[in-house]
Parts: sequence; C-alpha cells; structure tokens
Amino acid sequence: MNIKLTVTMMIAVQLFLTALLPAAEPVDLTEPMKQSLVYLEISNSQYEQYQPWKQSPISKDGGYGCAVGPYEVLTTAENVINATFLQARLYSQNEYIPATIKIVDYEYNLCLLTLDKTTMSAPLKPLKFKEVFQKGQRLDTYWLSAGGHLTNARSTLDRAEMFYSNVSFVKNLQYLATNTSRPFGDGEVCCSGKDVIGMACLGTESDSWIIPSETINRFLTQSKEETYDGFGLVGFKIYDLLDPTMRKYLKVPESIDYGVYVNTVYHLGTGSKELKSGDVILSVDGHTINPYGRYLHDQYDRLSFENIILQKSDGDKIPFEIWREGKKEVIEVVARNFKSEDMLVPYYLYGKQPEYVVIGGFIFQKMTRDYLRMWGEGWQGKVPPHLYHYYGDLAFKPEDDRRDVVVLNYVLPSEINLGYQDLSRLVVSSINDKKISSIEELIDAISSDKDAEFLVIEFEMDSPKVIIPRLQLDIENMKIAQLYGIPQMSNIEK
Repeated sequence: MNIKLTVTMMIAVQLFLTALLPAAEPVDLTEPMKQSLVYLEISNSQYEQYQPWKQSPISKDGGYGCAVGPYEVLTTAENVINATFLQARLYSQNEYIPATIKIVDYEYNLCLLTLDKTTMSAPLKPLKFKEVFQKGQRLDTYWLSAGGHLTNARSTLDRAEMFYSNVSFVKNLQYLATNTSRPFGDGEVCCSGKDVIGMACLGTESDSWIIPSETINRFLTQSKEETYDGFGLVGFKIYDLLDPTMRKYLKVPESIDYGVYVNTVYHLGTGSKELKSGDVILSVDGHTINPYGRYLHDQYDRLSFENIILQKSDGDKIPFEIWREGKKEVIEVVARNFKSEDMLVPYYLYGKQPEYVVIGGFIFQKMTRDYLRMWGEGWQGKVPPHLYHYYGDLAFKPEDDRRDVVVLNYVLPSEINLGYQDLSRLVVSSINDKKISSIEELIDAISSDKDAEFLVIEFEMDSPKVIIPRLQLDIENMKIAQLYGIPQMSNIEK
C-alpha cells in the first residue's frame, strides 16, 4: 500500500477516535476566586498640553486585579495611567480599601498595588500563576464587577505573538484568545482549567490579549528585590535580510542562510554600546535568528528576537553571534533598561506635569509624544515635518548636546511681544549665543547675563530671532500671569 495513503488513514483514524472521547469537564473557579479578585475604582486626571499649567477635572474609571499577596494586588499598568487616587473593593467587603502603587512597569504593562491592611476585614488569598500554554485550550476569565458580583467569560487560546500594548513603545509577548463570549477588561484573570495562566490586557468583540504567566512571574520576582531595575529593552532597529545581493555585499557566505541586518543603533537600550550599524545578528543567547528577526521557541513557534531580550534583567549579559566586516564574531551584550524620560522625545510621561516656561508671553515646552498628539487622529501625518523628524528619527538618540527638544509652542499676546504673536512650533537653538540642549539650560540662560539688555532667542531652520527687553520682563510676566490665569510660570523637573 502507498506509504502516504497509510499515514493519512492512520491520522484520520486517530482524529476520529479523539473526537469520540468525552470532552474535559470545564472547571468552575467562581467560588475560590471570591477570595482573590478585586475591583479597582481609579480616580485620574491629566495635564493639558496646549496650556500645560492646567489639569483636567478628576474622572473615575474602573479596572480589575487579583491578589498576589495577602495585601498586594496585581493589575495592568494601563489601569493606573495618570491615577490620582486608587481604591479596591473585595467580594467579602462592601467598603472600599485605599490602595497605593508600589511598582509600575509600563513596558511590561504590569502594576503592583499595596492595600491598606488596617481597613481590611480579612487578608486576600494570593493566586499563583502557572506557566502553562496549550493551543486550542478553553479559557475561563474571571473578574469582580463594580457591583461586587463575580462573573466569568469563555474563549479559546489561539496563539502567542509579540504585540504592542497601548501604553508603551515596547512589543511584548502576549497570548491571543479568540471566540470570546465577552470582550476582556484590563486586569481580569485568565485560567486554563484550574491553572491561572495570565492576565487580560486588551479586548475586542472577537479577540482578546493576555499577559502570560511567565512575564508576570518575572515581574513579581524582581518586585521583591531591594530595587526594581526592569528588564532589557532593544537598543537597535533591524531590517529583513532576504536580498541575495545585500548578503553578498556584506560577504555573508551562502552556507549561512540566516541572520538579520542591524539598520540603526540607538543611544539607549540593549546593544546600543556593542552593536554597529551594518552588523548581521546570527544568534541571540544561543537561539538562531532567521532573516525576519525571529527564532524558534520551544512552545510558541516563531517569535521576534525581542522576546529574548525582554526576559533578561537589567545588567544581565547576553551572547550575540554576529557577522561583522566579513567574519563571524561572538560578542557579549549587556541587557539595558531605560526610562521613557531618557528619550530625546519621551514616549510617555504618565502622571507628570509637562515641563514648560512662560517668559514674556512666549510658551516654551519640552517636546514629547503627547505634545505631538495634539494634532489629533492621524497626527503622524499632520505634525510639521521638522518636529516629526525628532520623534520619528531621533527619539532614541539623545546626545550630550541635545537631551531635550525645546519648542516655542505659541505666544500669548502682550505689549512685550508685539510683532511675534504669530510665531509657533519652532525649535529653540540658542539664547544669547548659548546653545540650548535641554529645558533646564533654557532656564539657566534666561537667568544668567543679568546685565544683558535683551534676551536674544534663536531658532532652527533660519526662523526669525526673538528679542525680549529685560527691563520690562518682570512686570510683563506678572501681567501675563494675571491676565491668562497662569498660577505658575514654569515647571521644570530637576
């Protein structure tokens, strides 16, 4: 008999017999979950970008979490963005319990809260996250509602992939759940049978995403250390290496049909000090990297190499096998974490007031991604090109002589700035011939040279100079503050 036909028949018989087996009985964890789940009431407020001295009215949102200690709750970082006050509701207690943020990691999208034990009638029962993944398995998701009811939803575990979250510039490992009976909410607990396998972080009508247990356990382990240093973040940009001509140009032998091209090396993150533009990464920590930048994971099939780096604690050493200048090398790369505020154009500054200075009606601000988002939906195509260049090309490349991008946002009309009132969206270059590399230097430059009769402010791209007479400045600043209701003429984070 034909071998292929025989194999096909055997597989068909096996599938038929499997179908006849009774399906595993679903496990209902509603009762035990009552001692572990919490509902979070979150008060939040954020500062305006156009008028950075103003704060929006406090609003209330809800979220979910679970116990990881008798008085500690795990939730997503997205739940606590711009939070001003947090409180938790337990199944067994109607009164809300004050909560404080202990650790938040926006790159992992996880947050650890501490509850006020003095107001709790009983400690919580901590959940243990099991590192289990079975494709096609039924999932049950549990949460405690605002009304104190514990309910659940069903879905199917489809696959694991690297996805961007809504809160950071980092692409992280997540499980995708399909056929959801209800969209997941941030912080809901996802279970496979009796095992807690992750925490929901995003949901739509048909699909939902889950932070897996392995990510959660790394976060919780490091949260117990004296300092939380975070995990490695990628410090370079790759490009697919499929073109035979490009491989030949790089002198990669035909026997090496794998490896991905390093297009750009940042000034922050893992590899920023060890790699060079033009390197070909052949393997990371012993895992062969294909021309698309992926490696073969034991459980999840093909994943982006970023997952390897994100598993490493800040300071860990990672062996990289690379092709450089016509030969194979093994280099030691240090896993490096960095904060959003370290970027030339910060991706986020959650809970922080924008840095600004109002001088003579001229509003100078530190440029951030939130500032650029003032252009509205599709802002990437609306932002003036000279501003977007700093975000799109240089955000991860701060220099000693350019740590911030300081922008003249607009001008509040007053007598001292007549003729300049149409100026806006200009990048500051210097004040009285002193190069401005940060918003702190702008303050220093304005405060120094008291004997100078004028402040001469120059901008990039041959824009007009601004000349402000010092003699009238203090009086005009007082008038402007009163006229436009500005309680504080500057906010600089030292």
